[in-house]
Amino acid sequence: MPNSAEHLPSLADLPMPVLQPAPDWRRLQESGAVVRVRTYAGDEAWLITRYAEIKKLLTDPRLGRTHPDPANAPKFIDSPMFDLAVGQSDHTTELADHRRLRTVLAPYFSRNRMAALEPAVARIVDEEVAALAAHGPPADLQEEFANPLSLAVLCELIGIPAEERGELGKRLAEASLLGSEAGGQGPLSAMLGGLAAERRARPRDDLMSGVCAAGLPDGEATGMVAGVIFAGHGSVVSHLGFGVARLCSDERLRAAVAADPGLLPDAVEELLRTSSAGGGSMPHYALEDLEVAGVRIAAGDLVLLDFALANFDRRAFADPDRIDPARTPNQHLTFAHGLWHCVGAPLARMELRLAFSALLRRFPELRLVRPVAELSTPSDQLAGGLSALLVAW
Repeated sequence: MPNSAEHLPSLADLPMPVLQPAPDWRRLQESGAVVRVRTYAGDEAWLITRYAEIKKLLTDPRLGRTHPDPANAPKFIDSPMFDLAVGQSDHTTELADHRRLRTVLAPYFSRNRMAALEPAVARIVDEEVAALAAHGPPADLQEEFANPLSLAVLCELIGIPAEERGELGKRLAEASLLGSEAGGQGPLSAMLGGLAAERRARPRDDLMSGVCAAGLPDGEATGMVAGVIFAGHGSVVSHLGFGVARLCSDERLRAAVAADPGLLPDAVEELLRTSSAGGGSMPHYALEDLEVAGVRIAAGDLVLLDFALANFDRRAFADPDRIDPARTPNQHLTFAHGLWHCVGAPLARMELRLAFSALLRRFPELRLVRPVAELSTPSDQLAGGLSALLVAW
C-alpha cells in the first residue's frame, strides 16, 4: 500500500479550481496510476488516475457498482442516492442486470430516435433562449436556462406532462442534496410511480411507456427512469454551465466556433473533455481480487475511476491543457466507456450542440459577469456543476 492509513490524501482537501489546472490532482496522477486516498465520506479507496488503466477497468467484469455488504461498504460520498446504487442489485448478478436494463433503454437513445427527437429539442432550446432574453441581463444561466432546458427535454423524452416540470425539478433537487439534509429518492419515485401506472393503462410513444412494456416491475421501472433523470439532468446542466463559461472566457475558442459553425460538434467534445481537471470520480467496487498497475486491489474495495483526471492525462492526449476545438481523435472518458458508457450520451451531445449554437447566435455579446476565478461549485449537492453562472449581453 503506497500510503499509510494515517497519511492518506483526502479528496475533500484537494482544491478544485473551476476551468483551471488542478496541480494537486495532477501530482496524484504523476505519483501513480493507482493511489490510496480518503474519500469525501472519510472512507479509504483506490483512486485510478490514468487514462489507460481506467479504460481497461471499464471493460473488466471484476469491477461493479454494487457491494456484497451494502450497509458496511466504504462510501465515496454521503448520499442516499449512492447508498441506493450500492444495494440496488445482487452483486453476483449485477452485470447481467445492468446489460438487461441497458437493452431496455438503448432504443430510446438510438441514432434514429435522436434524429426524430431533435426538432422537439431544438424547439425547447429556442423557447428557453427566448425566456432568457425576456428575463434580461444579468441572469443566472444555470437557473434561467440550463435547469429548465434540461428538465423540459427529459420530460419530452420520458413522457412527463409539461405542467409537471416544476414538480419534477423540486423533487430532483431534494434527491440531490447530500448528507443529513438529503430528502432521498422517495418523493421522486412516488411521482414516477404514478406516471408508470398511467402509462401501463394508456401507453404512448415515450420512454416510460417503453420501460413499462418491457415487463419490469414497478420498483425497477421507476428506479431506471429516476436514474435517467438524475444522470441526464446533472450532466447537461453541469456541462452547459462549464461550456458557456469556457466559451465566454476563451476568445480564441469562441472566435473559432463563431467563424466556422461546423466546428461545433468537435468543440462540444473538447468542452466535455475539459469541463473539469480532476475529481470527477465514478465509484465502483472490486467484485473479486484484481491487480492494476502492479497494485493489488481486494474484493470489496472501493475503486474510484477519475474520468476528469484521465481526460488530462498527457499519456493519452497531446498537450492536454490546450483547448483545441478541432482535436481529433478525442476519445475522452467523460461519458465513460464499454459496458459503463452513458447510454444517454447522444441526447446530452445533441442538447449541448443546439444550446451552444442558439446562445451564441442570439447573444453574440454574451459575457460573464464575474471572472472564471470567482466561479464555484456547490458543496451540498451531488450533481456538481456551477453554483451559479451570471451572464450579461
